[in-house]
Amino acid sequence: MKGMKIYRGIMGMVTAIAMAGMLGACSAGKKATKATLPTETPAEISQQTPSQRYTELCNSYGWWEDVQMPVRLSLTAPKNLSVNARAAMKRGEWISLSVRMLGFEVASAFVDRDSVHVVDRYHKAYLSESLEKVFGEYGVTVETVQDLLLGRGFLLGKAGGTLRSDLKTALEFVNSPEGLIILPSIHPEGLEYGFILSPDANRVAAASVAAGERYSATASYSQAVETPQAGAFASTTDIRMVKGKNISATLDWSFSQAKWNTGVSRSWKQPSGYSRIDAKSLISKLTKL
Repeated sequence: MKGMKIYRGIMGMVTAIAMAGMLGACSAGKKATKATLPTETPAEISQQTPSQRYTELCNSYGWWEDVQMPVRLSLTAPKNLSVNARAAMKRGEWISLSVRMLGFEVASAFVDRDSVHVVDRYHKAYLSESLEKVFGEYGVTVETVQDLLLGRGFLLGKAGGTLRSDLKTALEFVNSPEGLIILPSIHPEGLEYGFILSPDANRVAAASVAAGERYSATASYSQAVETPQAGAFASTTDIRMVKGKNISATLDWSFSQAKWNTGVSRSWKQPSGYSRIDAKSLISKLTKL
């Protein structure tokens, strides 16, 4: 049935986005000062050293406490589907995503410091797992997932976080025709990751990660926006994951409708009368729709 195919696509997309944190991991970073919006031209950027470009990137990152905004979710593989959703985040604390159709919530995801939760309204089932169990032993935190989704670079580890000036000595820089490549000096065992800056702007153009034969993934960023409240972000995020089946999804963030630093609060509440299942069982249910 067409309706069931649409619903399966929605649940697959919500599950994939909730688990997007497997692209990387870090700890909460230090509080940043107000962002300095860049004014360099592409010609000026081409004359900058890697160190200068990195400093300009970090300066463009402002601090934020929380945000709420609409987001358009578009799945292109394994099937095509687009839906509207509402996202809310508190920096380093939680991420909430709600997908609605005809005024009713059909799926939701909630990520906090400890766990990942996904609700499947059709089957009256929910997934609730620890971050470590879902993402592996790479130290995934909520702030990493937020950086990943919104187009900011990060460094793994207890002393890491969103890229900032004092992390420069923990990084390596490689110039390439595609742009400036930023790599951590030390990778977690079994995981390799890095970022590339656009050749004509001090912005993260893509993030890439590979965990041996377990999975590989990239996040590409475009349509950069400068928010007066919190600095630079990417308004379009394309996620490509290879783990068994390929998953491709695009998130179009509506920053023009964003509400910043309002003190918004969200929490996870186990849905009454729902069955708890694991990720494997959830995927199995969706494939049978």
